[in-house]
Amino acid sequence: MKLPKRVEEHVTETSSWRILQANAPNEWIVREVSERDYGVDCYVEIATKDGHITGELISVQLKGVKQIKWNEGSEGERYARSPAVKTATANYWLNLPVPVVLLVADLQAKKIYFAHVKETIRADYDRLSSKKTITFPLHEELHLASNIGLALFSWFNRRERQIANFTFHVSNLICHIHSFTNYIETNQHRDSFMEVEAERHLQFRSLHQVCTAASIYLNQEFKIDSLADLYKMDDAEWKDQYVWLHEKKLDHSLRQLERVFPKLVRQALTLVTERQASYWRARDPVFATLCQSDEILWPLRKMEERLSREGL
Repeated sequence: MKLPKRVEEHVTETSSWRILQANAPNEWIVREVSERDYGVDCYVEIATKDGHITGELISVQLKGVKQIKWNEGSEGERYARSPAVKTATANYWLNLPVPVVLLVADLQAKKIYFAHVKETIRADYDRLSSKKTITFPLHEELHLASNIGLALFSWFNRRERQIANFTFHVSNLICHIHSFTNYIETNQHRDSFMEVEAERHLQFRSLHQVCTAASIYLNQEFKIDSLADLYKMDDAEWKDQYVWLHEKKLDHSLRQLERVFPKLVRQALTLVTERQASYWRARDPVFATLCQSDEILWPLRKMEERLSREGL
């Protein structure tokens, strides 16, 4: 007598869910969806340590493999590629308004590895139109049972949730190269005891905030005193309850800023014209074209030459 037979794909899927349930942190609320044909198997909501529900969701697709085949890099790191995902699904993920994570269950190791996919999609945007499938990088240390894995999972999630804010600041940094370089160069060496007037103070805050946000997204080292620390230092020195910022502390901050500003702008331009060139050309072709203009680089080169002459 013939009976239905359970296919291997269904066995793998069930095993993958069991491994996810065993590896998911206690703070995770995993909400399965009934239809899984559109690239989302569940939503994860991460509660706070004290149990508060945040409402911040992460879209998740779960794939299982019998065993991940790891490769070894030049510095001993171990890496692999995820199972293939349809580029149509990747397009869909990129359009979702929440972070998206691909979870890969290693059935033999009983571990869940992860890849935050949107950054890879933006960097490999050409494949969405030229290929049928795309894969994502996996790293051996990035799994849900490791402390570094969980820490980086949260970091990637926060970073992706702020992507619209970051891209705005990166674009703003590039668009205002001339005015920012001019501000940095013309607002130093003033009377140290004078108050920074309101308009120049607001311009400085804008410059500082744009550079800070852009540096986080670009992973650029940014050893600049925060605005909060700057105000504390100013208050400790001048003890003036009516003045937030004096010229001396503005000069101090601008001297710090001018040392990193050219590198930051160069990285922003590299992001738009090289690392994510196809993505930016598709999303904003006018901006992408203008970023390659020599005209916008002129004030930056001028600053770099001056700093080189001064040995900075």
